[in-house]
Amino acid sequence: MFLRIVAIGCVLGVAGLALFAGLHALVVTPVWTQLLLPIPFVIAIGIGVTWAYHEYVAVVANRVNAYGGLRFGVMVWVAAFPATALANVMRVQQGGTLPVWAGAVSLALAVAGGMLVIGGAARTRRAAVAGALTSVALLAAAAGPLPVLRSGRVAELWLGLLILECAGGLILAQLYKRWILPVAVPPVVA
Repeated sequence: MFLRIVAIGCVLGVAGLALFAGLHALVVTPVWTQLLLPIPFVIAIGIGVTWAYHEYVAVVANRVNAYGGLRFGVMVWVAAFPATALANVMRVQQGGTLPVWAGAVSLALAVAGGMLVIGGAARTRRAAVAGALTSVALLAAAAGPLPVLRSGRVAELWLGLLILECAGGLILAQLYKRWILPVAVPPVVA
C-alpha cells in the first residue's frame, strides 16, 4: 500500500508541476525552462497530498470518485486561505511589506487550516496531521502566501490555484481508484 501511495504521489507531483507551469505561463510568464529543479520537491508534495487524501477517504470509501476528488481539492485550497488572508491584510497595513512575525503566524495558520479542514472532514488525528503537512508543503511551494492584493495577475494566479487543486483532486481520485482500491478492498466471496 505504501509504495502505491508513493507512486501516486510521484505522478501527482509531476502532473501538478506541469499544471502549475501551464497556469503560470497563461497568467504571469512562462517558466518551462525552470521545471527540472523543483521535481524532487513537487514529488514530496505529491506524496504528502496523496497521504492526506488516503487518510481523508479512509473514513468513507465512497469519497473515491470525481466529486470526492473535487471536494478534496477545494478543501486543500481553503485550508491555505487563512494564511493568505492574514499575509495580504498585513501587506496592506504595512505598505506592501510583511512584518517579521507574519511568516511564523502564516505557517501556524497553514497548520491550523490543514488540521481543521482536512482533519475535520475525516474526523481523525492522522488526517489532521496529513492535512497540516499538506498545507505547509503547499505554502512552502508558493514561497509563502501569495500577495493576492498586489496585482490582478497574482489574484488570477491565486484563483487559478483553486482550479489546479480541483484538477489535482480529480487526478488523485482516479489514480487512487485504480491503484489503491483494488488492493485495499478484499474481494467478496459468496
